[in-house]
Amino acid sequence: MSSSVPKLVLCVIDAMAPEMLERAIAAGTAPVLGRLVEGGLYVPDCVAAFPSVTPVCAASIVTGVGQDQHRIPAMNWWDRSEQRYVEYGSSFRSAQRFGFAKQLTDTVYNMNRVHLSAATPTVFESLDDADVRTAGTTYLMYRGRYLHEPQRVTTLSRVAAPLMRHPVMGPRELFYADLFASRKTGCRSGLGMPGVRDRHSGCVSAYLVENDLFDFLLLSLPDNDWFSHKRGPEAQLQSLAQADLQLARVMNAAGGERSRKSNRSFSTR
Repeated sequence: MSSSVPKLVLCVIDAMAPEMLERAIAAGTAPVLGRLVEGGLYVPDCVAAFPSVTPVCAASIVTGVGQDQHRIPAMNWWDRSEQRYVEYGSSFRSAQRFGFAKQLTDTVYNMNRVHLSAATPTVFESLDDADVRTAGTTYLMYRGRYLHEPQRVTTLSRVAAPLMRHPVMGPRELFYADLFASRKTGCRSGLGMPGVRDRHSGCVSAYLVENDLFDFLLLSLPDNDWFSHKRGPEAQLQSLAQADLQLARVMNAAGGERSRKSNRSFSTR
């Protein structure tokens, strides 16, 4: 597809509460989000999927359907077909009891390859089929039409090599922690550790913008969820400010204020 088509960035800020967003904007700590709210359509009373946990909501966002169709039912659940417990990472203690290897395999591989229904195409698959150039940063749901081999660039990714041996199907440009990367960008995520993921997403996305490598980008900013779990909902004033900085980073790569006059459009959900 021609690079002259309008660009769309779907930004997902995990667990962002409308009240905290409005407070961050009022405090002046989220100016980019404030401009998006002012110039776009803001829906503060939207309802999350049920149960409102990240895997279920992430699957609904990328497929456009509820859990009765995409088949990701919860953060942890009993798989009747395999007669086993599935755990996507609800806590460190659960990972200890369930097993880190099993948890990583279910979260990185099986969630997309096995658990997410093949009957509900993701936005990446639909756009890939239409020859739209797709891209995504670290997000639980990444299934697309392009094959990506595991990376062994960083020390941490080499440590994870015994578990992360298999390729995955993702968007044309996929950056999933330090495990999968469709090209070298110079960006590092510390293997997707909390507190580093937003910066990695902003770094990768700015690179993609500067080099005109996508028509649709899912920009995932997940640290807000981790930050609010660790320090309470009020801490979102700080984590939303950090997310805002990464949005500014991407917009600046597209020309900053000048991008309003270009063919690029930005969307938050």
